[in-house]
Amino acid sequence: MNISVVIPAYNAADTIGAAIESCLQQTAPPFEIIVVDDGSSDETAKIATQYQQIRFISLSENAGPSAARNKGWNLATGDIIAFLDSDDTWHPKKLEIITSVFSDYGHILYLGHPYTVEAFPSDIAKPGKVSHRQYLSILIRNPYQPSCIAVRKSLDEHFDENYRYCEDHELSIRVAHMYSAHWLDTPLTQLGRPQLSAGGASGNKWKMRKGELRIYSSVYKHNILYLPFIPLLWIFSLSKMLYKNIQ
Repeated sequence: MNISVVIPAYNAADTIGAAIESCLQQTAPPFEIIVVDDGSSDETAKIATQYQQIRFISLSENAGPSAARNKGWNLATGDIIAFLDSDDTWHPKKLEIITSVFSDYGHILYLGHPYTVEAFPSDIAKPGKVSHRQYLSILIRNPYQPSCIAVRKSLDEHFDENYRYCEDHELSIRVAHMYSAHWLDTPLTQLGRPQLSAGGASGNKWKMRKGELRIYSSVYKHNILYLPFIPLLWIFSLSKMLYKNIQ
């Protein structure tokens, strides 16, 4: 089973090297590594192209993470596509472990796992528990972080390029609605910074919240019976933001 790695990068000169290195240090080497430079104005391209093992794609202008991931996804030739943001890194056994999961569970199309912002646990050696995640549970609390998502190439659904924020959440609930989403209970990604902290896309908390509100506003497309619950979802989303602001 071949795994293609897709790394979207925007002004990632300080971190892209570590992200690529974490792919090259895998116990099960990736079939290919595709770096999609999303219109960077720094030296991202210069640093990334020093690695002869990667395929480097440059977008003429900044199109957003969804477009960059989709570009790599469409060009990838592996059986599995694993996404890695340019400021994150993977555990050395990441690809070995998810290869085992996709091999053992032929029905899985969409797989996520936890992340850590600390050092990886020392006892990671084999896959943890694999479970199915329900649509409503993902809708209320998205567990899927982009650097922790892997999909089969055959999955028809892609990132919605109209979303620059919460695009992982939108894709996850859409896949859960149309197919099914699965979860591997093993932390295999180390974030370069905590979620919602300054410096990354998720650090813009209001835009992230607007992205979530936009998702909640469209759930009726999945099931018209959800329409009356949209105001409650809005209140739930805004109350989370208020709670975090007063902590």
